[in-house]
Amino acid sequence: MSTLSLHPRPPFWGAVLVATTLAVTGCSTSESRLPDSSVTTSDPAPSPATQSSEPGAPTTSAAGQEPSPVISYLGKTKVVKLGDTEVRATRDSIGFRVACNATNNTDVNLNIRVTVSIGNGTDWVQTTNFEFDQVAPGQIGRESVLMGDAYEGTLPDDPKLYIDSVINY
Repeated sequence: MSTLSLHPRPPFWGAVLVATTLAVTGCSTSESRLPDSSVTTSDPAPSPATQSSEPGAPTTSAAGQEPSPVISYLGKTKVVKLGDTEVRATRDSIGFRVACNATNNTDVNLNIRVTVSIGNGTDWVQTTNFEFDQVAPGQIGRESVLMGDAYEGTLPDDPKLYIDSVINY
């Protein structure tokens, strides 16, 4: 008697996880609105509650929600700011140099964890975590990494850059 396995193989779950991650973070070919903690290269149309009279100014949503990310450029470097966290991505010959600066604006030492994703918006996304331990009040945690160096395709000149989360503990 043969039995049919009802448990999918691990590659299936990997594909499901990737598809779910892409759908949740907005890394798709459609221009869907992303969660407030995500950032895309194109500025989504703000809702009436988040409109600002000055382009590029931080916007706030309804009461109790966090500010929307601010995207700017410094030459060929893409800069994304969300609250006290700034991420910069610059393309070089082998990938993207991604730098993260997280400021502690509290009165106590903080551990800060920032999750950042970069991708081309169609078939590639890479995620990394920046861990800043015991950042003193008023100080900045700084770290940079190389991302995208193992990607086999053509890297975009203007990548999709996301600040997925910032956790202070």
